[in-house]
Amino acid sequence: MRDYSIGNIESIGASGKAWVGFNAVDITDLFFSELKNANRSIQISSFSTGHKSPEMMNFFNILEEHLENSLMKISIIINDDGKENTITPFSRKELERLQNNFPDQFFPQYFKQTKIKNLNKILHAKLTVIDGTTALIGSANISKGALESNYEIMLKVTGKVAVNFSKMLSELSKQIRLNNA
Repeated sequence: MRDYSIGNIESIGASGKAWVGFNAVDITDLFFSELKNANRSIQISSFSTGHKSPEMMNFFNILEEHLENSLMKISIIINDDGKENTITPFSRKELERLQNNFPDQFFPQYFKQTKIKNLNKILHAKLTVIDGTTALIGSANISKGALESNYEIMLKVTGKVAVNFSKMLSELSKQIRLNNA
């Protein structure tokens, strides 16, 4: 029998009280514990970021703690609608602060939302890759609502699929720099 597997689902994270159980762990715990476990790199793609809240403060604190290690590299790509709806002023300020303090390690990029015919071209993927080998993928943006109250799903995956997600994020980053995305 041929093996068509491209990776393994290691755990399921969920938020929303009706989804508690079902072998799912708390989505906030999964997200933050995996971020803390990073050793050399974090790659993030998100449609939006949240306003100032304990969850957002924790997110930026974890990133900053990692950046104290000069070998750590962090890239984050966020959809930018140009209206402060997808990147809140708080998050933009924090992203700029980290970029200024760690210019050789922290690489924020903004996916410029554009109109194509009557549709908006947006970055809607919610994806985090840790050390190029573990990926968190699901519906949750980086916000208090996504991590605390919405009904969201996050899968922790490993194997070839996580490696490919890392490559995909690297390619998207490159295409943004070239103005091709």
